[in-house]
Amino acid sequence: QMNRAAIRLAAGDYAVKTGIRQRDEIGALAGNLDILAQRLDASSRQSERMEQMRRDFVANVSHELKTPITVIRGSLEALHDGVVSDEAQVRDYYDQMLKESKNLQRLVGDLLDLSRLQNTDFKLEMDRVSLWDVVSDVLRSAKALALQKGVEFDFANNAKGCTVWGDYGRLRQMVLIIVDNAVKFSPPEGRVTITLSRQSDIVLSIRDEGKGISPEDLPYIFDRFYKTRSAGNQSGTGLGLPIAKEIALRHDATLEAFSEEGRGSEFVLTIRGIAQSQ
Repeated sequence: QMNRAAIRLAAGDYAVKTGIRQRDEIGALAGNLDILAQRLDASSRQSERMEQMRRDFVANVSHELKTPITVIRGSLEALHDGVVSDEAQVRDYYDQMLKESKNLQRLVGDLLDLSRLQNTDFKLEMDRVSLWDVVSDVLRSAKALALQKGVEFDFANNAKGCTVWGDYGRLRQMVLIIVDNAVKFSPPEGRVTITLSRQSDIVLSIRDEGKGISPEDLPYIFDRFYKTRSAGNQSGTGLGLPIAKEIALRHDATLEAFSEEGRGSEFVLTIRGIAQSQ
């Protein structure tokens, strides 16, 4: 029985079991064969999942690259062949190519960021960081976008003097991604509420008053290239939240999303504080 099980294992059938249950050396060997089969089966399944993720990733990248490249090539061919000669149309074609080039640049930048963050050999520039400074910096950058929609920020700092051990630039990038999304999905004249508090850890909450995320979408929003099906989410690469999640993981922090349709969304970062500033 063990010989037949070993032959099937060698052939790649990891679901095999010896069927032997006895309290002696033969039983111990059979038990070890069964354990080996279970571990090989688990490893095989994990390998299949990773391969599927790789195929999905390549397919998603190809899909995201296809549209801007097609638009740029089509516009260039039309200009090169003289199909478009009207000055206003020519200007429109140049504007479209510039827009798609910027989309390509953003996509490539996001892909590089995600790749670096997932590489454990990529070192972050860790130091004492005040989350108050990070959030204040982000709000200054996001102010212009918020003004366009009439969105107001409500920032409450209940963790004054607290610092974390982190990479200022990456933490700023993570908070900016979430705040940008909050503004993007807020209604005109809406409000984004940002609260920094100290519990056992430091907690940063960013809440908007948008339409919220559906229960079907919520479990997948941190997946690469995943985009919710809402009308306001046609732009973007689908890599912002995965990048934010990776930055949180590299800081041994947690980033969670809570949402109810029609009642907005809340993103909560929980990170360990290191000391009270003097």
